[in-house]
Amino acid sequence: MSEIKKHFLSYDEQIDLLKQKKLSIKNDEIAKSELKRYSYYSLITGYKDIFKIAKNGDYKSDASFEGIIYLYKFDDSMREIFLHEFIHIEKHIKSLYSYSFCELYGDKQNDYLDANNYNYSKYQTDVNNFISILNGIIRHSSRYKYVHHNKTKYKNVPLWVIMQTLTFGNLSKMYNFSNQKLQSQVAKEFPSIYPHQLSSMLNVLSKFRNVCAHGERLYNYKTKKSIKKLDVYNEISEYNPKSKNDLFTVLICLKYLLPTFNYENFLNLLNTAITRLNSDIGESYTKLVLEGMGFPDNWKDIAAIPIN
Repeated sequence: MSEIKKHFLSYDEQIDLLKQKKLSIKNDEIAKSELKRYSYYSLITGYKDIFKIAKNGDYKSDASFEGIIYLYKFDDSMREIFLHEFIHIEKHIKSLYSYSFCELYGDKQNDYLDANNYNYSKYQTDVNNFISILNGIIRHSSRYKYVHHNKTKYKNVPLWVIMQTLTFGNLSKMYNFSNQKLQSQVAKEFPSIYPHQLSSMLNVLSKFRNVCAHGERLYNYKTKKSIKKLDVYNEISEYNPKSKNDLFTVLICLKYLLPTFNYENFLNLLNTAITRLNSDIGESYTKLVLEGMGFPDNWKDIAAIPIN
């Protein structure tokens, strides 16, 4: 079968194409304005699936351009809600890690550049690459005013300073190849989490953070790696998740990693956004969205279970 080649379409042609595929459009000018704002690829290609009869076929009889807009804006609100909590967790882990590392191995620049202060026997390549990244940051310190200040004035850039330059992905890898004692010191700050679980949580959260930061589709995104078993999954017997790498898994991670007040506020914002979506596109489509997010019917009950 020959590949169908994509070619440039004007905004009017894009609208005509959608109408040919039986998508309801109430106002062509508003639709054109939205296509200009978000692009056909980001808006239609990104969010059309639940509104279509088949992947490459016509749209369902009750599907509308406005419904796709509502889903796009819902996903945008999801990115904002989740990203806010990812940033909170990232700062918390950076603080805990730098404190624990300095307490165990020292607070000098050479201490965190010493491969022997990590699990080098198991993660030799990862550690070497990471130390190379840190050396590069120090070498080109002018990119970061606070790093350059410590380098020039004190001839030493402490870990808690250079830690601010690291991405969530860097942080996740750093924790993963650290020694067991350091991992345990960080993990003990969170109830009912073992170091290997925290490591897998940080790995998955870093991937979701990138999706949020880059404005990619979030609601049905799934990572390749899954979260290690967490007790809360077994608290309600009828809930047996098919995957532990979806957005509901992220919610469970936030339950373990956020302070109670922050988590409850997060749940309120999440529930408000879902309620609004249900009002905008209807219960049947909202159910499909929640399924894509990995949310079971009783997600509120599971989200409210106390952590022992």
